[in-house]
Amino acid sequence: MDSMPKVFRSAVDGQYYRYTGQPETSREFRAAGAILPTDIADIEAVTILDEVLGLARPQYKLEPICRPVKMDKLTARVDIATSLAGQRKVPPMVEAEISAEAYTKMDFDLPKNVVHVVVADETGMKAAHDILGMNISDAARDIARMRNLDIAECLDGCDNQQAAAGGSSSTHTWDTSTTGVSDANPLIDLLAAFIAIAGDGYEPDRVVMHPQVWAGFITNDWIKSQVDVGLGRVSGTKISLPGFPTVGVLMDFALLPITSCYVMSQSAPGIVLGEGPTSAAKYRNEPKGYDAYIIRDWLQPQIIDFGTGIDAIVDITGAHS
Repeated sequence: MDSMPKVFRSAVDGQYYRYTGQPETSREFRAAGAILPTDIADIEAVTILDEVLGLARPQYKLEPICRPVKMDKLTARVDIATSLAGQRKVPPMVEAEISAEAYTKMDFDLPKNVVHVVVADETGMKAAHDILGMNISDAARDIARMRNLDIAECLDGCDNQQAAAGGSSSTHTWDTSTTGVSDANPLIDLLAAFIAIAGDGYEPDRVVMHPQVWAGFITNDWIKSQVDVGLGRVSGTKISLPGFPTVGVLMDFALLPITSCYVMSQSAPGIVLGEGPTSAAKYRNEPKGYDAYIIRDWLQPQIIDFGTGIDAIVDITGAHS
């Protein structure tokens, strides 16, 4: 197997560099120099990586709910700003108290997601279409799928839970009904979560759920009445919560569990996404007769532990049966 050039895209400055060594063991990327127009093999690897990332980014559905922290080292301890308190009704000629930003220290040790693109000699010779192009599209889809799954699994670790009841004294899911009328009013559950987040100084503006939960939500009798009178936008790529036009809805099949609805504020650093570099390495396996690219994407999402009882994310459990 003949090794060929390796390149990486810096998460910090977005530029491409050659690298040497094994970042998996050293946990640090060290650039061996910028890529020049004369570096034909490197440019080919850059082009492949650029195409993969360009096709993958629009599929990063869950990334908007994260605060990104970009790093080129795979291990780091990062101070995440969590709050800055102001002082109300300061009297004339009175100096306001100094309010220092609060920070939470978070340790990152980025794992990697890997996609292996292989084109056999026979396949390339026999195909009447762009095999490499199809593999690039598949690689982009899988890079996005794994990134969404990583964030979804992180969100599933939220321990600030509230059982769905919909105004009842007992637990009721949003999709069940008795005598033809929905048992629970989802807006009561959502409002309780909104109040918890707003009480900690953040504006609740995002509801995140699996499409299965959304199906039960949008067909709920209490919600349908809101939609029927135009108190919500439920068509197109942007969806606002019926009755709460400033709260957006985000859905993805990767979300876990498929019975929960998450409420959060994008101004609160509820989830931090440690974004490392993305690399592409091309090699030729002559004995087996194929060309291949290995694409590696280093990232680690984490829920911030405020340690002060702040409700940055609320998990409404049992929203769907």
